[in-house]
This record gives sequence, structure tokens and C-alpha cells, in this order.
Amino acid sequence: MTVEWRRMPGHRFEYELWDVFTARPLRGNPLAVVPDAAGMDDASMQALAREFNLSETAFVLPSERADARARYFTPATELPMAGHPTIGTAFALDARGRLPGAAGRLELGVGVVGLRLERRQERLTRVWMDQGRPRRLAVVEQRGAAAGALGLDEEDLVPGRPLEVVSAGVPFLLVPLRDLAALARLRLDLAALTPFLPERHRAVFAFAMADGPALVRCRMFGEALGVVEDPATGSAHGPLGAYLAWHGLIDAAGDGATFVSQQGVEMGRASEIHVRVRLEGGEPAVEVGGTAVRVAAGWLEL
Repeated sequence: MTVEWRRMPGHRFEYELWDVFTARPLRGNPLAVVPDAAGMDDASMQALAREFNLSETAFVLPSERADARARYFTPATELPMAGHPTIGTAFALDARGRLPGAAGRLELGVGVVGLRLERRQERLTRVWMDQGRPRRLAVVEQRGAAAGALGLDEEDLVPGRPLEVVSAGVPFLLVPLRDLAALARLRLDLAALTPFLPERHRAVFAFAMADGPALVRCRMFGEALGVVEDPATGSAHGPLGAYLAWHGLIDAAGDGATFVSQQGVEMGRASEIHVRVRLEGGEPAVEVGGTAVRVAAGWLEL
């Protein structure tokens, strides 16, 4: 269904709430979208992100390089890119007739990002975000200290698999765990990461291999970004897909590999993230996909 947009009179801006990486309301990762933020200054965007107090709030602006420009704010800071806001913003733009066809482009802080749009009888069913080739930034050698910072023992880590900081635009410390029980026990002590992990790399993405429809189950703690725990982190799944390919946990050769990841289960906000990994020049290139559902709309009086 196409939603007709109109600017509210005075200092009012429309907003919508979308649940992302789910097709059912009140699951997944909630996102606030301001579909026309032209004229809003940076301080107002940051203040509104604190007001909504969600993992991210998306502000859509005109772009000369893409279908639209989007800026993403956590309650504490602006991010150069993010996954669930990109998926949710694409759904919001499509509902307004601003993202027709099978492909789109969003201008983000990291540059222009390509989108693939899956449709069924013209209805948008899934958006795929190109996350390029994630980069390895560091390996954390202090395995015992890292496990302790997560409220775990070193034995809860998968032996022989490194703790790596990987980025597809936002850095995450990837922590492979032995089982889902260890994942459920995880509790982050952010201060305990300080001695060995730079401040800009203190978002932690822990995962364990799962049995069933999902290949992995994940949790993300981003207190350093203003998010204590996130129910679905699209920007961490590019790094995750690359990590699984690097360490032989998926086969990305040929046509590549596609898998499903679950996140947010422990928070009561079950999310389903789709990941595609293929090799380009011997290195994994990743797309992250998902769906979204609108749950509310209104306007802001500033």
C-alpha cells in the first residue's frame, strides 16, 4: 500500500515506527523513521534519538547521488551505517512510492549503498543491503579477560577460533561461543574491556552455532554506542558472514552461501536476519536481508 506523504504545518515532522527483521509486529528491532527531515539540524536529530530511545532513529534527507540520504542516530551518537535502519528505511520509502522497482540506492555516512528489493505481486517482501567486503581490524589475544568481561569462562569460547574485530562500516568484536547455554548467560561488563580493546571497537557481537532453521544465534552489546543490548544488528551480520567464510563454517565458493541468523531471542524480541556470502577476488562479500512491518505513525512537534 502506498502512503501519501505531506509535511505537517509549522515545526512538525512526520514519523513512523517500524519493527525490522520480522514480519510480525512487536518483534524484531524497532526503528523510528522521520521520512522527511529536511530543515532539521544535527542537535535536534540527536535529541530525538534520545527521546525515542531505540537502538537507532533514521532521518531521511534528499540526495543528489541516490534515491535518498539517510542519517542514523543511536541515543548517544551518529553511526556511519547500520543494518536494521537501512532495511526499515527502505520499507518506509517503498510504502511512499519512493523506491520503485527491484533495486535502490541509499546515501549513508560510508557512501552510497546498494539495495536489492524482493517483491511478490509488486508487494515488497525483503530488502537486501550490500555490505561489501568486511575488513579484519584486530585479533584479541586476551581470551580469558574477554570471556570474563562477558561473565563467562574461557572454556565457553570455541577453542581454536579467534576473537576478531571486523567491520563492514561499524566495528564489532566477534566472539564465537561453544553453545546456546553460554550465549544465554552472557552479561557484558563494558569497563572490563577497557584494558585491551580500543573504545571505538567496544561493540561486542557474540554468537553460537544453532540447530534448526537458523544456522547461528547471536547477541549484540553496544553500550559504548548507547545501546545496552540490540535485538537485531544488521551491520554486525556482514562481519559475521565474512567470519564464518574465513574460518570454514560456511562454503562461500561458487554461487556462495545463504543462511539465517536469529537474534533478540533472550530479549523477547525474536529477529530473523538473512545473510548471503560469496567470494569476490578470494574474499567474502556479504549482503544482509530482512523484512519489516509498520506499527505506528504520527508527527513530532518541535
